[in-house]
Amino acid sequence: MNFEQEFNKKFGERFPDLYLKNVVVDKDTCTVTFLYPSTDETLTDVEKEEIIKFIEEKLSLVFLHLKVKFMKAYVEEKLIRKTLFNILEDKFKLLKTYIHDEDIKVEITNIDCTITFDVSPRLAQFFADNKASVYIAKALKENFLINFNINLNLLDDKVDEVDIDNIEIKTTARKTQRYDVLVIKEVIGKDIPPKPEYIINIQSPKSSVILAGYIGDLERKDFVIKKGARAGQQKAYYKFNLFDGKGKIECLYFCPKKYERDMDALEEHMFLLLHGDVKLGLNGKLTLYIDKLALASETEQKEVEKPREQVKEVEIERLGALEQDNMFGEVEKYNHKVMDHNIVVFDVETTGLNPETDQIIELGAVKIERGNIVEKFSTFVKPTIEIPYEVTELTHITNEMVESAPNIEDVIRQFYEFSKDCVLCGHNIINFDIKFIRRFGSYQNLDFNNDLIDTMNEARVSRLKISRFNLGTVTKALGIELKGAHRAWNDAFATAQVLLKLNEAGRKL
Repeated sequence: MNFEQEFNKKFGERFPDLYLKNVVVDKDTCTVTFLYPSTDETLTDVEKEEIIKFIEEKLSLVFLHLKVKFMKAYVEEKLIRKTLFNILEDKFKLLKTYIHDEDIKVEITNIDCTITFDVSPRLAQFFADNKASVYIAKALKENFLINFNINLNLLDDKVDEVDIDNIEIKTTARKTQRYDVLVIKEVIGKDIPPKPEYIINIQSPKSSVILAGYIGDLERKDFVIKKGARAGQQKAYYKFNLFDGKGKIECLYFCPKKYERDMDALEEHMFLLLHGDVKLGLNGKLTLYIDKLALASETEQKEVEKPREQVKEVEIERLGALEQDNMFGEVEKYNHKVMDHNIVVFDVETTGLNPETDQIIELGAVKIERGNIVEKFSTFVKPTIEIPYEVTELTHITNEMVESAPNIEDVIRQFYEFSKDCVLCGHNIINFDIKFIRRFGSYQNLDFNNDLIDTMNEARVSRLKISRFNLGTVTKALGIELKGAHRAWNDAFATAQVLLKLNEAGRKL
């Protein structure tokens, strides 16, 4: 029996609404935080001391100082909205870009809270594909201790506006990641495919799930059936936690008599392959209700050495083949903005849209000298955080691709040297890309105070007959091919061609 179970066993009837929010160990202090509804009476000092004494006895904190917090969960609209946006920032970063405060309606009653989002058909599909409503409701309940209902108000004419180069939300569902295990003995049921998914990916109720891992906190409980044809009969159920190295989940099996001997033979730390349905258990947490069980073992995972060409370093290459010779010699093809300056056109791919908190994962650039594209700069960057799923869907850049990449400190120094004394150019550079570059440059005492050219602004004042000015629309209007959009060097190369096309000699803006 774990700490939470023991606490509920001792105090559950006296404090039914007291919720253990978290236990945090930081250096020499263990902080235990409890929440309870703001409508409940404040705990007395005697009750608090009783709870603290119980915690001290159960946790045996010999070398740690214990700190216990009792916090009321106030259900206020302002707090709910703030928490909601924090959840979106943490879990659905790109979704947060499209949803604004005015798109959300909050209705609080005495027993629950209903949140309604005004969404476009595309955002409604995103909610469905990513089980966002279930996750948001569960996360809010953990913070406010009441039930939350999430509704979507579908507006067919609603247009998703975003500032960053018309980034599209991908609505393709995430492909389930699986791995191989070896079945040793089938115990309950047969033919479980030996390809479980990772527990960490289970974020909402799901049918026909295959999981594997080591068992812990195993316990058997007996009960008497009170209703139906079998009323009065005794039955057993088994409960344990399953760990696979990346996550854990509570598992429950209501056991027929014929399998009790097999289940009693299970021991802590055995490796099992399980099949069943994931549902919300009585404790409000996701629980695997088992219908098949087998003894199994992990297969040996061999390290595969990456080919040398997959290890990404900063690539700086002279592009003689891309120089555009002027066959007439004395006639200049471009105006003075291009001909009188060396220009570095660049693009960044990032972990999100916030230049103050997100990180660069790819940087691509080209150098233009007197109207010729003469040099290339291209590199992945290894971030200190995981790349969000939505970003991988958009850019196709995975955590594995950046694993061997240089860090931002090395990349930003090399880019500083590459772009020194040049005009910096990009598409929507003023609102986005340059903010990332200047932030990371400042950490190295490098000032990117170069003059700037923003091709989005250049396109806006041109005579292009278009209503949107994202890079894809502008390149199409100018007859420029954009291959592999949302990859840094591809976007930078296309942006360089946009710059040159818009600044051809004699072109009227």
